[in-house]
Amino acid sequence: MVDEREIGTRVKNSIIGVIRGGGEITQAAVETVATTVQTTVREAGETGSAAADLAVGAMTGTIDAVGGVAGAATETAADSVEKSIDSAGRVGASLGQAAKGAVIGAVRGTSEVGTESLEAIGKTSRMAVSETASLGADITTAAVGAVEGAIEAARQTGENVEEAASAAATGAIEAAGDIGDTAAIRVRRSVEGTIKGVKVVAKTTIGKG
Repeated sequence: MVDEREIGTRVKNSIIGVIRGGGEITQAAVETVATTVQTTVREAGETGSAAADLAVGAMTGTIDAVGGVAGAATETAADSVEKSIDSAGRVGASLGQAAKGAVIGAVRGTSEVGTESLEAIGKTSRMAVSETASLGADITTAAVGAVEGAIEAARQTGENVEEAASAAATGAIEAAGDIGDTAAIRVRRSVEGTIKGVKVVAKTTIGKG
């Protein structure tokens, strides 16, 4: 049986090569991340909660890969405040793209092994925010990326798009709530409303302020 940590390491090693210096993830790399996560979850062959947990491991590996590359680049660029701020902005944007790709892959992968994808969406979205927070980056970009990924993947797999978006938003807000009230309010404001043409409503009272 493949465990969550092994999946994370496998995904991390697989996608490091597609991340540009500075941790930048291009649109093409988003698809590479999604495909890598999808394949890894599918090949593990787990179903139910086990598949959702493997998807969480895949998200951890994805965020770790981006954070590692970006962190090294940020240290190199730290000779001025302006460069440091610019690097931090790129890291946040890249983590949002990473979260999007990982959620897309998680939904595809769990769908292929016959698992209800909403659990995977919720868990991976939570992990996206938690891991991003641990890197000191902007958690709202990861939260929005996770919701966008859920929407895109649901459209591809025929899932209920509104439910997928809600699961991602709820997971992201709950993770932010673990950080603090202010974080929860910020994330809630960033993920509720209309995203990619979908009205997103979270199923939690956390972060209502």
